[in-house]
Amino acid sequence: MNTRFVETFVLLAHIGSVRQVAKRMHSTPGAISMRVKKLEAQLNAVLFNWDHKTLQLTSDGLRLLPYAERLMESTQQLERMAKFPVKEKGKIRIGIIETVVHTFLPELMKVMNRMMADVTIDLSVELTTDLKIQLMRRDVDLLIRVKDDESDNPFAITRAIAEVPIHWIAHHRLIPPHDLVRNILSKQLLTQMRGSVPYESAVAIAQQLAAEQGLLPSELRISGTPSLATLVALAREGVGVAIMPGVLVKEPLERHELQELALPGSLPFQMAISYMKNASPLISDVAEIARKVCRNYCRHQGEHWIRFIE
Repeated sequence: MNTRFVETFVLLAHIGSVRQVAKRMHSTPGAISMRVKKLEAQLNAVLFNWDHKTLQLTSDGLRLLPYAERLMESTQQLERMAKFPVKEKGKIRIGIIETVVHTFLPELMKVMNRMMADVTIDLSVELTTDLKIQLMRRDVDLLIRVKDDESDNPFAITRAIAEVPIHWIAHHRLIPPHDLVRNILSKQLLTQMRGSVPYESAVAIAQQLAAEQGLLPSELRISGTPSLATLVALAREGVGVAIMPGVLVKEPLERHELQELALPGSLPFQMAISYMKNASPLISDVAEIARKVCRNYCRHQGEHWIRFIE
């Protein structure tokens, strides 16, 4: 099977434009269409519904796409192994968001110490926007970051690994006996760092609830905190009501030091691993280790707190 045909199928499925795929593959729209037709003939399956305006995957296309993606990933790994035949030693630079620090990073470092004792891990903690720039500049080798709505780097591999729900968390003395939503919205609201995806999402849900209660956005007091450790400390001291990943305070919640409120949470955010397509096998190996550590962490915590993405 011609892997170039498979690559064309994958790109068309994600981009949805024959013209754009042709431009990216330095080909012509006619050649792109021909490759798909030949692949369909080899597979004895129709992959796309074609018309003059849209390009939609058929049921067979949807079913076969994950296998095509894995084939392309294996092909890229084969090419990297041929290019870098000797296992690397030295340093790998990993950029992470702070949520990783407070979830599965300790276990990841333990596993790395066991499996890759000769590799030095250099960590940096930044916002996702900064991490993506650093990856493009090759200032870091691997990212574990928020998967945002922006288009992913076409020269990088990005794979979602976990979904993190957001909860309303409060010290018991802040919880009103009645009119829960309105009274909670009148208090100091605490959330993650300003400029982050979770911050924007928390502000949106708070403003939505305020509108439903007849409150103006200007009546809300929402503070972004400089770190998750600060956010947890403020919530535990009863300084304000936190809109945050509940997994970070799972133990205080289980000890009833804090309480989860029955309020609509903002949309969960996803964590993803990213690294350049031409990265060395060492980096892809570390990415796979991080994915497996994250999977074990998620299964141990439970889906109410964090869900692994297969």
